[in-house]
Parts: sequence; structure tokens; C-alpha cells
Amino acid sequence: MVIADIAVVPLRPYEGEKEMYKVVDKCIEVIQNSGLKYEIGANSTTIEGEFDKVFEIIKKAHKLPFELGCERVITTVRIDEKCGGITINEKLKNHR
Repeated sequence: MVIADIAVVPLRPYEGEKEMYKVVDKCIEVIQNSGLKYEIGANSTTIEGEFDKVFEIIKKAHKLPFELGCERVITTVRIDEKCGGITINEKLKNHR
């Protein structure tokens, strides 16, 4: 079990934030439809699951903006992996 933060930033040809966020929302839908646990944050979305499945979803979310007409995409990913696994709830237990 791993936790991954993903932030997809679609660039060009979007003229403004409204158009860009429509693409970001579609990327979030990919995560929501994955069946994995996730939490949407202000700057990224955290995904929890088995390593291969998480990376499959990261790839889909990164590639989707190109399918929607975007010319360039910057995706930032941060992975937290622990022997025996880690969960979002475990990591945040002292803050909830």
C-alpha cells in the first residue's frame, strides 16, 4: 500500500483558469472512478492503494489532458511507501 500526491497542471492552449480547471476536474474524475481511496486537497489529490494500481491512475490522469487538446502537461507526483504499507488515515491520525 502506498500513498501518492498528484498535481496535474495542463498548459497551453488555455486562455484562463476556468478552462484549465475543467481539465483538472476531468483528471480528478479519473481518480474518483478508480475505486481507490482519495482525498482532494487545495494543491493536489492524495491517492491510496496498491503500487501498480496507483501508478496506473497517475498515468491516466497525466495523459488525459492531451486527449482533451492540451499541448503540454506538468504533473508532480510524490510517493510515500512504507514496509507493511501506509494509509491516509494512519498518516493523518494525529491531525484529525
